[in-house]
Amino acid sequence: MSGITSPIPTARIVVGIDGSAHGWAALAWAAELASQRSLSVHLIHAFAPDIPMLGFGSTDQSSIKSEGERLLATARARAHAVDPTLTVTTSLPPGFASPALVKASHDATMVVLGAVGHGLLSRATIGAVAQQVAAHATCPVVIVGHEGHSETPHHRVVVGVDGSAPSAAALHTAFDYAASRQAELVVVHAWEAKGPEDPTLQTDSSWPAYESDLEQKVGREIATSSTAHPDVKVRHEVVRSSPVAALIQAADTADLVVVGARGTGGFPGLHLGSVSSRLLGRTACPLVLVHPRTL
Repeated sequence: MSGITSPIPTARIVVGIDGSAHGWAALAWAAELASQRSLSVHLIHAFAPDIPMLGFGSTDQSSIKSEGERLLATARARAHAVDPTLTVTTSLPPGFASPALVKASHDATMVVLGAVGHGLLSRATIGAVAQQVAAHATCPVVIVGHEGHSETPHHRVVVGVDGSAPSAAALHTAFDYAASRQAELVVVHAWEAKGPEDPTLQTDSSWPAYESDLEQKVGREIATSSTAHPDVKVRHEVVRSSPVAALIQAADTADLVVVGARGTGGFPGLHLGSVSSRLLGRTACPLVLVHPRTL
């Protein structure tokens, strides 16, 4: 990283619009949050001549653009159905969705999109757009993977921590959301030794010592955020389990799961860690991936 900071974020939520069920769920989630926080909503639908939903090799730009305009008009109406006073803007850039959404992330509060969109292969994996935006955006990215996100709230936010700088940023983001929703914050650190080379299996290491050290480290981060949000009830759990399994389980009784885009593993320049990438589309509630706002 060069250390150059990206533009100051505007008070708007960017939403990717593609007409899919998950995409509409993402829009509803974003509109609700925008209404609560007095933010504007910016809707983006990018169009390209060979997107699978319209047929490979199509060159009828006018019909593709008209369909995009119709989709954005529907999306605007859906957002105003949540809150008629919302400021809603739209854009219909040519090209593929991922670059447009990543570019928009540079000065956005967050980007929200569905885990799975339209496309011939969309059901095979998480969805190419969600993967690419989650990896390369420079603001928090919210992935909505289930249409039933608006069921009775649990009033609980889960955040995964591992002692890394991105997870500290995720913790601060989770505190903000928990405070705005008057929700309990559950801070989860899960550890699973992978072999003798694991740093926690050194000769002078033990599980109790590791657990104590981690609790102290995260405790300091919690104390920092608690100063800004003293009314948030916090529960901290350190468990021996796969981080992915632990967070997926915790998501069953949460309104939101928050993680850093990458953690302590990987290599310099890695955009998306193994835990965050494996959580995409697998949580029962919306997933927030937090990127430090640097280039």
